[in-house]
Amino acid sequence: MIEVKHLQKTWRRHGKAVGLLDAEFTIPDGQVVGVLGENGAGKTTLLRAMAGLLPARGEALFDGKPARAQYRRISYITGEGSYYPGLTVAEYGAMLADLNPAFDPARYKAFLQFFALDGSGVIGRLSTGQRARVELAAGFARRAAYYLMDEPFLGKDPFTRRDCIKLMSGALHEGQTILLCTHYLDDVEPFLDRALILHAGRIAGDLLLDDLHAGGETLLERMAALCGWDPRHYLEFDAGRDGE
Repeated sequence: MIEVKHLQKTWRRHGKAVGLLDAEFTIPDGQVVGVLGENGAGKTTLLRAMAGLLPARGEALFDGKPARAQYRRISYITGEGSYYPGLTVAEYGAMLADLNPAFDPARYKAFLQFFALDGSGVIGRLSTGQRARVELAAGFARRAAYYLMDEPFLGKDPFTRRDCIKLMSGALHEGQTILLCTHYLDDVEPFLDRALILHAGRIAGDLLLDDLHAGGETLLERMAALCGWDPRHYLEFDAGRDGE
């Protein structure tokens, strides 16, 4: 179980507090939860603070313990990558296997084959999409109980994104939990059990997808309402006027 209690990580910008102003929620084991919102809403800050990668106020507990005490049971996956660019894909996997007993080299190799990645390729010379695939393969090769995923589909075409989601779904075992931060709502909506909608540094909505769909609403529609987005706002803009 994940318990987040008044988690905060803020900065001052133009005299105003920004970042993650406050987050509190509980996630039972086995849920796939979308962490969604506009750019700057606090999604990445939330995941990084939960993973212990940012100092923060409040608590984020995994089975009653902070991330630093649950290192082997948590896998943090980011589209930005945590690899060493000078290593080959195979060398990166070997390094991770040495560092973490939960890392499964055979599983890593299987993911590389699925993504058509050559182990001899130097990571720093790969495309953005290929580097994101390496990070995804490395993250899921770690047999964790909790996966915190920050924009893992960065640089992936729509077909690869959907293949990744299907592969992730098939790779999960009973009781494993995913928190997934992404802007690709249409792709991930069928995969999610629940969604946390962040707006201006706070959780504006905590939704069960089954309840949302039973009411005939889509995730994008609810998110737009919670974030105050007006689909007709563009009508106020007239670039053709000459200072009238």
